[in-house]
Amino acid sequence: MLENTEEYRTGMIGIQRPVAPGNNVLFKGDDVSVGDMVLNAGTKLTPHDIGILSALGYYEVSVLAKPIVGVISTGDELVDANQAPGSGQVRDINTPMLIAAATSFGACAINCGLIRDNEKAMRTAIRQAVKLCDIVLISGGSSAGVRDLTARVIESEGELLFHGIAIKPGKPTILGVIDGKPVFGLPGHPVAAYLIAELFVHQLIVKLMGADYKRHTTAARLSHAVSSNHGRAEYIAVRLDQKGTAYPIKSKSGLITSLAGVDGYICIPRDCEGLAEGAEVIVTYF
Repeated sequence: MLENTEEYRTGMIGIQRPVAPGNNVLFKGDDVSVGDMVLNAGTKLTPHDIGILSALGYYEVSVLAKPIVGVISTGDELVDANQAPGSGQVRDINTPMLIAAATSFGACAINCGLIRDNEKAMRTAIRQAVKLCDIVLISGGSSAGVRDLTARVIESEGELLFHGIAIKPGKPTILGVIDGKPVFGLPGHPVAAYLIAELFVHQLIVKLMGADYKRHTTAARLSHAVSSNHGRAEYIAVRLDQKGTAYPIKSKSGLITSLAGVDGYICIPRDCEGLAEGAEVIVTYF
């Protein structure tokens, strides 16, 4: 190394430290050898992965396209988020929230419209979305009321796989297939809609990109007892402190601000009537 030498006026070079054979030399095969697996299919390329590919002479590689997720919100009571709601109206929370969620999950997302509780209009919107997108999310209209049209339209346009799951919040969730594309009917309440997107849509997007789906979790202790006797698996948002204590946030599924500042969620199994104060829980990060 140059910094371990000294040049004298006589033209001689003084070496101040000895060097063992092989020091400061990269030999053929040190980094990678013929036949080595460097990057597996399904790897999400990071900056250092790009460096590895460049070192091997791969300037371009084949990748899977990001899935396109179309978001439709339904309801006569909805107005755009940038409008002031009148009597009996509410701002459309789910469209911008689900677009942001799908984008954070690694997909591309588009707004496929705000649809009134009208079967013809919903049918037209779904057909258009299925043509343009790989996955379609429809928020609202998933319950069992007369004006809840989502399940009926999905079944008439394709195949209805299920309507209703044993979790809270999110019981009226729907999944169907139209022209080979998954179509979700999400609850209209924003907390429930976001949770279902986190639990199911996120996993599907990752799988469509050929990657392994991994949840990031940590163990924690409950700050206080939580009751649960709904006969459904209950998901509860929590905040974590630096001591590893989880503080459950109990709220109604229509109140989106209850998710402000939360770190993740816990799941109380459907056959459990609650958890005691200090119970160890697994927190899954959002």
